[in-house]
Amino acid sequence: MVLIGLASLALAAPAGAAQPNIILIVTDDQRWDTLAHMPTVQSELAGRGVSFENGFVTNPLCCPSRASILTGAYSHTNRVYINDGSIGGFNSFRDESTVATWLDDAGYETALIGKYLNGYPGSYVPPGWDRWVAFTKTGYYRYGFNVDGEDFPITDQTTYSTDFLSQEAVSFLQAAPRPFFLYFAPYAPHGDATPAERHKSAFAGLPAWRPPSYNEWDVSDKPLWVQAKARLDAVQRAKLDAFRIRQLGSLLAVDEAIGSIIQALSGTGDLANTLIVFMSDNGYLWGEHRLRG
Repeated sequence: MVLIGLASLALAAPAGAAQPNIILIVTDDQRWDTLAHMPTVQSELAGRGVSFENGFVTNPLCCPSRASILTGAYSHTNRVYINDGSIGGFNSFRDESTVATWLDDAGYETALIGKYLNGYPGSYVPPGWDRWVAFTKTGYYRYGFNVDGEDFPITDQTTYSTDFLSQEAVSFLQAAPRPFFLYFAPYAPHGDATPAERHKSAFAGLPAWRPPSYNEWDVSDKPLWVQAKARLDAVQRAKLDAFRIRQLGSLLAVDEAIGSIIQALSGTGDLANTLIVFMSDNGYLWGEHRLRG
């Protein structure tokens, strides 16, 4: 619904009025409560804008959620129910009418930089996108991209993928005709959630996460499929604790990228006329009610 609203805003702008630039930032498997560990997001976005605290993902898997983000439609309309197979993934998605085509038709210079849809083959640029830098192989250090229809493998495995995407985003913002629409989609904090080298020890001393719902003893009030889950054992708890720390660490580079984007907008004089939306495709369970993932 947010994307439909953005398209309506652009298409309904009065004649002669400056259409706002739009940046949509979509992280991957990020929980809502991890935002507290992203200082730039907190100070520059949440602290200066509006938080949609009653926003929900109706189909919380990567590809169905991203299909809804791109179209403003539920799975039964966009035909993407799961991440792959005959009813999911890139092959099921109908891309002829998306936020990219709507805004491109409204005069926007459009760019996707980062993750598109699960199963994207890397040999195709969907309609509506003027600049295309899409993962063909997702990862933090071992990854590949399609750049405007051409395969672009990364041979320098020391370049952290979020940093590479940040540089691409800044380059687009500095050179793009106005108005522009940037869809910025880093891989973080998706598993295996590898932080940049500079952030590996950032959360080493963080206390373990143990809310009342964690590894719940009594699930008799929960659905039968939850009651059938065994409680997490010591090995599973340790893995989840370590994964949480890595997820938080991986988000620091995203936070820095957002800082670079804001700095670039300030440098070009576009900050006051740019709408920035930050969201995740879905959340992630760290052991609530014995559940993971």
